[in-house]
Amino acid sequence: MKLKKLLIFLPLIAVSSCGYSLSYLVEGNKYNSPIYKENYYKYWDPTYKNAKKGVEKRLGEDEFITSFNDLYKYDARMITKPDMYDEIDYAKEYKMNNIDKQFNYGYQSKLFDGQIVCGGYFQLSRIQIDENGFSGSFEKESSELSYFALQFKSTTDSKLPCLRMDESGPENVRVHNNPTAGDGESSLYHNSVIDLTISLYTKNAANELVRNSYTASIQNKDTNNGSHYIFFAFDLKNENLSRMVGFSITYTVDDELINHNKGVPGVPESLDYALFLYEMFLPYTSWN
Repeated sequence: MKLKKLLIFLPLIAVSSCGYSLSYLVEGNKYNSPIYKENYYKYWDPTYKNAKKGVEKRLGEDEFITSFNDLYKYDARMITKPDMYDEIDYAKEYKMNNIDKQFNYGYQSKLFDGQIVCGGYFQLSRIQIDENGFSGSFEKESSELSYFALQFKSTTDSKLPCLRMDESGPENVRVHNNPTAGDGESSLYHNSVIDLTISLYTKNAANELVRNSYTASIQNKDTNNGSHYIFFAFDLKNENLSRMVGFSITYTVDDELINHNKGVPGVPESLDYALFLYEMFLPYTSWN
């Protein structure tokens, strides 16, 4: 009997070790399929559809960062002591479930637990979304915001026929079926441009829901060794936003690989691209 109980709890321990909250094991398994397209998380709070329009801002290249090394622009402590953090230390210190227990529960708590990498258990430590994205709601309201940050990857389904280019230029475009890092062509890559939109939902004086949206155009090189992490952040200090009660993340993408695959027999033209969201940060934000 003891052995049976132990066997039951072992998978739970393994999963929990990746920061996977036991409160959403059942729902989480729904998005851990080996089939790429079965893992898109699409939840939207229906009340967000009626939100009033607030800020609608496209961020210029000088208004956001896509590298952890540039974080000193928003975090004063990174200026005085730039070696204070690496990405792992930063995630541990600024993870949102350090701030309030509201971030410990539900499927979306994957974004608040500091797990920006997790061995080989990537499906257990990230949320996969298509262009329509998803939304999240908070139990409490935030005070004035400092900056927003997100750790993510983006890529196409690796099982699709691939358009790849080497560093010598587009005249050397070649088509490969499932190239791997060991095929002697590690310099191959394809490019994409992601228009990422972060929407922050706040309450106005009349307690009406207001959507404030920020869009950034992000260049991404998807290499033959796999997609790389992008640390995306933008400043909110001058936006005067408070009483935030939720967020949403959507995007559009212009990808060489998707464009090449259009019209190829047996290759779908939709749902073959994903953002893999690992962690979301709202540093120096307090919750009421």
